Amino acid sequence: MMDKVDWSEWYDLTRAKSPSRLLVEALSYVKDTGKVIDIGGGALKDTRYLLQKGFDVTVIDNSPLLEKEASAINNERLHPFVISFEDFHFPINDYVLASAMQCLSYCEPAHFSRVIIDIKSSLKEGGIFCGQIYDEYDQNSKSLHKTYKTADEIREYLKDMELILFKEEETEEGRTKHWRIYNFIARKK
Repeated sequence: MMDKVDWSEWYDLTRAKSPSRLLVEALSYVKDTGKVIDIGGGALKDTRYLLQKGFDVTVIDNSPLLEKEASAINNERLHPFVISFEDFHFPINDYVLASAMQCLSYCEPAHFSRVIIDIKSSLKEGGIFCGQIYDEYDQNSKSLHKTYKTADEIREYLKDMELILFKEEETEEGRTKHWRIYNFIARKK
């Protein structure tokens, strides 16, 4: 179970931002409007975009701030759950898209493999799984992130899927922050 963190500042910083570029790209591979899941939805910037595109959106996030964000949207196609993804019961063959932006590395290591399997199982045939996973080089977030994976490990987790995009992003902000993120888009066979 994830430690309690005050995400208020992060919500304020991200609420009005554009949807994730990776999510927008992943949507180009989604064939049908249907049910999607936004994992670690935060301030719901991606959820709002998905709703605008006509999707029925389940969003899960461990922060109680999710309730306030969701009530401000007031949309019958929005289904929010304040729960960690380790504890969420993913339905089988239900979603056309599973989006996990900036969140998978918050998963407890003991549950990571099962969560990935559960996410993949929740997709319909041809469904898209997109997201990011941090490498151990994320020097600034060691106190928050719990799971780090190498490129080879991530490819292994996705080997039963068609890997559409796998891109390493390495960034540095001055001398204070250096990180490596693996972005992926994969299709369920």
